[in-house]
Parts: sequence; structure tokens; C-alpha cells
Amino acid sequence: MFIFLYIILKLFKNFSNSDIVDIAEFLGGKFLKFTIGLLFIAYFIILSATQLRNFCDILQLVYFPDVPISLLLIVFLVIGVIANKFGTSSITRINLIVVPLVMINLLVAFFCISSRFVPERIFPILGYGINETFFSGATNLFAFTGLSFIYFLQPLLKNTQKFKKISLIGMGISAIYLFLSITTLLFSFAYVLSINEISPIYMLIRGADWGRFIQRPDSVFFLGWILCMMSYISISIMLITIILKKLGNLNSKFALCYPASSLIFIVAILPSGIAEIRFVENYVFKYFSLILLFVISFLVLLFANIKHNRLKSPNKESELLNEN
Repeated sequence: MFIFLYIILKLFKNFSNSDIVDIAEFLGGKFLKFTIGLLFIAYFIILSATQLRNFCDILQLVYFPDVPISLLLIVFLVIGVIANKFGTSSITRINLIVVPLVMINLLVAFFCISSRFVPERIFPILGYGINETFFSGATNLFAFTGLSFIYFLQPLLKNTQKFKKISLIGMGISAIYLFLSITTLLFSFAYVLSINEISPIYMLIRGADWGRFIQRPDSVFFLGWILCMMSYISISIMLITIILKKLGNLNSKFALCYPASSLIFIVAILPSGIAEIRFVENYVFKYFSLILLFVISFLVLLFANIKHNRLKSPNKESELLNEN
């Protein structure tokens, strides 16, 4: 993933202060701009809707069994709209607080559960084999969906020179989150075991011993999870509105928060249960995200760089002739 990210950052080098939609317009005009823009709008809507519905189903099951799922969805979406009302800078400042809190929360949970780890469960190393891990298992790169945010990050920065550094740090944080989560599951369950719980990590934390004064450790974990989901929905709505603004050549993007959040709500409310959400995540969204993030977007960047270099070459020749 880091190798792929490094290549992407190299391809972005010729397009400072541009995102993937701007680069698509440079490569193929308005048609490609609208195609890539609509694909990413659909991507962020589906991603946000499935993640939010999945989280709200767990929240309803554990804490609010009598509250309609639609009400829980609306609460998070309203928070996302309010956050966007205060602008991009407010969302980024909130994330500066939320990200360390979530990291601390996850680390504390990890060490509290560590007493129940069985290190021998890491065997056999590489599970079903090298082919299954590195080739068939390559589709699991869709876990790094944070790559989609990097495609739109550069124009949001005050200093675009820090784009590479920020992207690598962000991916590193995502990798740490994923590593801690996977390690927790790997050391707690045998790799051949089929886990049917809604959230295995939550069930582990709920049974952990956090001392005499914390009787419900899962509530502490859930608090961090709630903050993380609020932040995530705010960012998703922000990116959808940014794309819509570019496609419609609009001056203001806040009004677009309402249709964006409404679309997320509609898609989130459609599944009848957890089984349908799991199907969408594992058999629909997984391959859609892989094709969009790792194939289509990569090809757009690659061919845009080829076009950029071709347009730049005649200019260099004319400059040399003028100098002579």
C-alpha cells in the first residue's frame, strides 16, 4: 500500500493544487471530469452509508434497542451537516483532537485485552499460504479506503509542499489502526474460526478487566467510536459537496450538504439488516472501490502525466530555439 501511495504522490507532483477531478478534466475534458466526479460521489455515498448503518445497527443493538434506526442515522448526519456549516478548517481542527483520542482509546483497549492473547494463534504463519495471502488476498487492500481522501487532499492544504508528508503520515496512522485491530483478532481467535459476532473487537473489550472503577469498559471504547464516526461522516459530506460544487460550477457548497446527507441517509436505510450490509461490503463495494481507487484513478493520473509531459516538451524546444 505504501509503495502504491508513493507512486500516486509522484504522479500528483506535476499537478500542484489539483485533485483527481481537476486532473480528469485536464486529461479528458468535461466528459471525463463528470464521469470521475460521479463515480467518486457514488463511492463516498456508498462507503459512508454502509459504515454509518453498520455502526448504528450495533449502537441500537447494544444501547438503544427501542430507538428507530432512522433516528440514529439522522443524528449523525445532522452533526455532519453542522460541522460543514463551520467550514473545512473547523473539521480539520476537530480531527486534531479526535484522532489522538481514538488512538489512545484503541491502545488502552489493546493492552487491556492483551492478557487474554494466545501468541501461538499466529501459527501457521501466512495462514493458507503465500498465494492466498499475497495474491488472492491482495483484494483486502480495499481496507485502506483512506486512499480516496488523499485523491482530494492537495487543494485543501495551505501548504501543498507538505502533501507528500501528510499523506504518508495519514496512511501510517491508518496502518497502525488496522494493525492493532487485526493483531487483536488474530491473537484472540484461531484463523480457521468463523466469527459471527457483529463486532468481535467490541465483544472482547466488553469482557476485559479495566479495574475496579470502570465497570463498563465497552462504553469507553464506544465513546471513541462515536467521535470517530462523527468525524468520518463530516469529512465524507465535505468531500461530496466539494465534488458537486466543481461539477456544477457553484459558488457556495454548504447548501449541497443537504442533498449529500439525504443521499447517504437513503442508501443507509435501504438494507433490511446486517446480512445485506455485509453482502454490499464484501461483494459489491469491495470490488467497486478496488477498481476506482487502484485502477481508474491510477490510469487517469498516469495518462494525465503523459499528456502533461507531451505538452511540456514542445515548450522546452521553443524556449531553446529562442535562446539560440
